[in-house]
Parts: sequence; C-alpha cells; structure tokens
Amino acid sequence: MDAPLPEREGPAPATAPPATDPPRPGEVFDVRRILWKMAIATVVIVVVVLAALILFKDELSALSKTFVDHLGGFGIALGFILPDGFTIPLPNDAFTFFGYRGGIPFWECVAWGTAGSLIGGSIGFYIGRGLQRTRAYKRVMLTRGREVTQMVQRYAGLTLLLAALTPIPYSIACWAVGAGGMRYRTFLLISLSRVVKVAFYLWLIAEGILPAFEANS
Repeated sequence: MDAPLPEREGPAPATAPPATDPPRPGEVFDVRRILWKMAIATVVIVVVVLAALILFKDELSALSKTFVDHLGGFGIALGFILPDGFTIPLPNDAFTFFGYRGGIPFWECVAWGTAGSLIGGSIGFYIGRGLQRTRAYKRVMLTRGREVTQMVQRYAGLTLLLAALTPIPYSIACWAVGAGGMRYRTFLLISLSRVVKVAFYLWLIAEGILPAFEANS
C-alpha cells in the first residue's frame, strides 16, 4: 500500500486585521494640554478685555448701551447661536460682556448666553446628523474637526462634556456627536454644563477685571 503523499504546503493564512486601529495622538486625552489651553484662554480674555477697557473705555460703554437698547438679551443669545451652531469664529463671551456692561444683570446674561449656546449646539447636532455624508461636512471635519472627531469616536459623551467646559471647539463636538448617533436627550443633558463656562468667564470679567480696572482708573 502506497504511503500517503505529503500535503502541499500552501501560503500561510492571512492574518486578520486588528479590530481597531491603534490610537492616534489626537484620540487620547492629553489632560496637560487641555489645562494649558484653558489657562491660555483665560489669560487671553483678561489681556484683551483690559486692553479694550484702557484704549476704548468710553466707546465700549456706548457700544454696550447701544447693544442692549437694540438687541437686549436676544443679542447675547445670538452671539452664542452663530458660533456654536455654525462654527463661525465669533468670541461669544464678548456678547455677555456687552450685555452686562450695558446694564443686563449677571444671571440674566448667563441665562441668555446658555440658552443661545444650547440652541446653537442643537443646530450643530442636527447639522452633523443630517449632513454627515456631504462634501462640505467632510471637508470641515477632516480639517478643522479631525482631532475632535477622533476623540468623539473614542470617548463620545466625555468629549462633548470637555468641549462644553474647555477650549475644545464645542460646535465641532456637536457636529461630531450628531453624526455619531448620540441620542439628542443625552446630548442636551451633557450640554447643560455649558452654563458653567458661560458663568465663569462672565464672572471673571464682572468680578475680576472690571472692579480691578475701575479701582485703578
């Protein structure tokens, strides 16, 4: 009886690709960098507001009064809706400053700013949900929103929370979580933390910068 022929060795089976790609630098939270961004943003606000008060004190007072007379609280809300919904580079904290300087009470300014931010963020959420397959959306998210998108894909709600509280672009995070399928209720609950950032920066101006400036002017 003939001995069985040895089996021919074929090529080694292909190795299955890993389930997930190794994390990129942008996908891992760098706490130190986030804290540095917060510190830098705070310093920039202090320097800009002080410089504006020193150079344009009377003009700022007149502009703030005109702002409140013509737009009131809605003007503050609009100053948050546009940048938070459409990623327009507007300094939204300037609008709470104008409102407060123009005579609107502190917590009313915070309420208008927070409401505007939630409305703008909700618009951004549905932009992400509805336009995620369009070229315009992909172009924005592959350039300005690349890092935030990677963070959302890995950490989702935590990224949104940090974006609501820190200099991480909140509007881009709203687009990304909308495209990523987060439930709107979850998005809204996390975004309520936006009130902390709105109140903090206005408090920094109202209780820190303005009294210090007026005491030395």
